[in-house]
Amino acid sequence: MNVQSLLQGHSKALYSTWIFYRPDRLLIDCGEGAATALGNNSYAIERVLLTHGHIDHISGLPSLLWSRASGMGDNEKPLEICYPQDDGFVGDMISYIQKTAARLPFPLTWTPLETDARLSLSGKRELQTFATKHIPNRLTLGYKIVETRRRLKPEFSSLSQEEIRHRATSHPAGGAALSEDYKAILAAFGGDGLALNADDISNAELLFHEATLLDAQERKSQWHSTLDEAIQTAIAAQVKTLVLYHFSGRYRTAEILEAIRQSKERHGAMLEIWVLLRDRLIDVSKNKLN
Repeated sequence: MNVQSLLQGHSKALYSTWIFYRPDRLLIDCGEGAATALGNNSYAIERVLLTHGHIDHISGLPSLLWSRASGMGDNEKPLEICYPQDDGFVGDMISYIQKTAARLPFPLTWTPLETDARLSLSGKRELQTFATKHIPNRLTLGYKIVETRRRLKPEFSSLSQEEIRHRATSHPAGGAALSEDYKAILAAFGGDGLALNADDISNAELLFHEATLLDAQERKSQWHSTLDEAIQTAIAAQVKTLVLYHFSGRYRTAEILEAIRQSKERHGAMLEIWVLLRDRLIDVSKNKLN
């Protein structure tokens, strides 16, 4: 998968995390520096999806809004910001923005979401939320893009192409009688937190999973995943491509890449793995910086 064509982002645990997912014009989280890095690409964003209200995930919101209001782009284009319902930290940010951005030239909508919320996207795609585990006794969210597709029903999978064509032409409903709808997860974004539930991201074509820690002994009281846990979760969910991010700044790039190679070998992972380190996308299989 050509991951670099799909996204632009930045991630360094504790400092700033944000991901711009181009196909659906989504900004997942909005840490500081997002507006500066995106420039006029910020006008392409239609929704901001906040996973939780920690400052390294929301501190870039004011500058994103101000730049869209005064930059060289469509400054009347609506923007929707989605966030976990009852997140007090996001509530404080909403209050600040409402006090300082009374004259924004574009409609700004704040949408609180619960687990299993669904929002329409273009085509046959929709956005779904799922619960993550990051802040004790508080809702934090992951987001996944789900597309409705058609496939041949399992009972016809062993038939030859000639037999399938014959049945399709002879049936009153045509080929539709031989096929069924199914849901495919195009991309899933876990945000921060402990290892995701594999059932929530089953068979995702692209998964973003945090891997703050290389060693479980360093976790202490932090609600963050280790590298091994992230890779094991992706394997259990049968994910096709994994993007690891939110690494602690205590680790050097070479140290992270070597740890990924060892973990991939240790767990027999056959999936494609990329890493987002600050603003660099690295294809681990090729060790190629983009």
